[in-house]
Amino acid sequence: MLYTGLFALALALLGVTAQALIRAHAESSTKAELVASGTVYDGLWALRSKTLGDTAAVLAHDFGFRTAVATGDHATINSALATLRERAGVPLVMVVNMDGRVIGAPPVLAGLVAGVAMDLQPGRHDAVVVAGNAVYRVVVSPIMAPTRIGSVVFALPLDAAEMQSLQDLSAIPLTATMLHRDAAGHWVSADRSVVADAAVDALVASSYKHRSLVMLDLTSGRAFALAKPLTGPNGGDQAALLLRYPLSAALASYLPLQVGLGLAGLVGVLLVVLASARLARGIASPIAALDAAARALEEGARTEVAVVGHDELARLAESFNRMSAGIVEREHRISHLAFHDQLTGLPNRTYFRQALEQALGRGTGRRNPVAVLCLDLDGFKGVNDTLGHPVGDALLREIGDILTALTPDCLVSRLGGDEYAIILSGGFDADRPRMLAQAIIDRVAKPMQAEGHQVATGFSIGIAIGPDDGLDSDQLLKNADLALYRAKRDGRGVFRFFEPALDAAARRRRQLELDLREALQTGQFRLNFQPIFDLKADRIGGFEALLRWNHPTRGEVGPTEFIPVAEDTGLIVAIGEWVMHEACRQATAWPEHIRVAVNVSPLQFRSSGFQAVILQALARSGLPPNRLEVEITESVFLDGEAPVIALLHGLRAMGVRVALDDFGTGYSSLSYLRSFPFDKIKIDRSFVTHVAEDSSSAAIVRAIVDLAHALNMETTAEGVEDGDQLERLRGQGCSSIQGYFFSPPVEGSIVAALLAMNMAKAA
Repeated sequence: MLYTGLFALALALLGVTAQALIRAHAESSTKAELVASGTVYDGLWALRSKTLGDTAAVLAHDFGFRTAVATGDHATINSALATLRERAGVPLVMVVNMDGRVIGAPPVLAGLVAGVAMDLQPGRHDAVVVAGNAVYRVVVSPIMAPTRIGSVVFALPLDAAEMQSLQDLSAIPLTATMLHRDAAGHWVSADRSVVADAAVDALVASSYKHRSLVMLDLTSGRAFALAKPLTGPNGGDQAALLLRYPLSAALASYLPLQVGLGLAGLVGVLLVVLASARLARGIASPIAALDAAARALEEGARTEVAVVGHDELARLAESFNRMSAGIVEREHRISHLAFHDQLTGLPNRTYFRQALEQALGRGTGRRNPVAVLCLDLDGFKGVNDTLGHPVGDALLREIGDILTALTPDCLVSRLGGDEYAIILSGGFDADRPRMLAQAIIDRVAKPMQAEGHQVATGFSIGIAIGPDDGLDSDQLLKNADLALYRAKRDGRGVFRFFEPALDAAARRRRQLELDLREALQTGQFRLNFQPIFDLKADRIGGFEALLRWNHPTRGEVGPTEFIPVAEDTGLIVAIGEWVMHEACRQATAWPEHIRVAVNVSPLQFRSSGFQAVILQALARSGLPPNRLEVEITESVFLDGEAPVIALLHGLRAMGVRVALDDFGTGYSSLSYLRSFPFDKIKIDRSFVTHVAEDSSSAAIVRAIVDLAHALNMETTAEGVEDGDQLERLRGQGCSSIQGYFFSPPVEGSIVAALLAMNMAKAA
């Protein structure tokens, strides 16, 4: 009897020990899965943030979009954001200017998003914020031109759908809940499944240093829980992810084992010794093995346990092995998504850079060169705009298949948008890059089928070959991009090799852009004025303001050199505003019959605040509106005639005169004259130069003058350089002349003396 009691006591102790081990193993397995789910969540978000950043970078490099941001063109920005929302699959996409203004954001998010974009810690591109009871992950991508002029901001709601997607990734039926602080500072959930509780607050607080698995008593029952604070804009936290797994579910797979242990206690006392020995061999060892495997899995090691027999422990071991394999499979899937383009399946930019660095590392000399081909699809935006994004996506996939088929020995990558890149390495003939580029251009030049549509497109290709064109991946890819830019500038549908002159030109252009910004800030610009001589009144009737730049070290920089750069970067808007104010200011000192004419860039004219700039310049200077003449060219009509005509009528209503410059050089001049009654037509110097000796030029000038008279418009002939031209223009009835024959452009300080001299001659 004593031995029976001892054996019964031993059996009870073994049962308690087994239950404790089961509980410990369940807790360890649950923590491993919850930690893995949190890691997967981090990986997915890091990948998604990178993908969104690359998607936004494509848009931020678009010249038209950067121009729209620089000029505050809301219509263009909103159109681009709508396309980006559809392309990226993100419900909320906004633009934040450097002054904190937000375009495309709902009111509840505008102020919050502006703060994130402006105050995000250096080196960070995303943060989690709370608006009301809603939690958002905000991803910020800068817009560079080349300095930062704003940010593209994605706001993704961390709502029930997002939590469900995280739950679907887990091998166990965990519950993911997003927490935020209530008014009292407690951590709660928007759906009220987690209410204010000191245990929840303590769990989140302890999770900053290490991942703690605790047992919580929630409204839904007891559950294992693990918290993951989410970093806010300033490094603090506004939200936290709570992962929980019901205790009943965690122990469900062990229920047969627990029942078996209970039944074992009812077996006859005579079999207790044999049962105890069997339990020691059949339970303690497998559970210990499971515990060791769970600890290894928690530390990130891929592990399995041996499956022995067909009992509950064997089934538990099989479940553990399936869970371990599932975690590894998900990690592999995340790794693939991190290095491959989701649309085409081709390697992405990250994979491409790593492969290029490896290729350059292998090919250390000129005997083992590495060629990089950067390819950009011509006219792809038109395909998306006219046929839709599904057709555009199908075209991108088709292009990927074509490039892969044409280059079986190369690495083909999609860098983003309609940009592809190819690495050619492993030793190749010197003419291989040229032949490959031509083969690609010839193949893609043929119309292709995409979603039932026949699409005609082409490739522009830039080629750089290392080590001559670059010793590292960044330099080689940059030089291939420069060659691509040259190919596009040379007419598209061609390929160009990198030349050192391209890099030098790019550096000069970048330096010129920096110098332009400094010139605007430090007042290096000045205005010269060229007289416009009124032939009927026989006196100076006005001056044309001409921008001049005296660089501190370069000296005088010609307008033909810096104006195109200012227009490309959008700086022309700010420079033009300065010119308008300065011209009006100086003109106030002139006699009342003298007007000032100011040339306006098409980009400046199309900016949303142009009319307000003129109004401010007139108000601050006190210049009467009828003494200001705005000169525009026909290129302002390229984006549509209706808005331009409306703005011109607005200027006319203010009393400002409008002149059409370079008349006769465009194909639609007569159409514009019919649409808007200009005050003046300026005859281009190309007709004036030969007016005295060429009958064709004289006939054209005569026709323009007669047309202007019929429409009650004045005419000014530009570029008059000799007396014969003057007499012919006077005889044909031209209203006024402008050119070196009368006077070259003079500085503002000389205008008064020039006027006095002219008045003296007239007297």
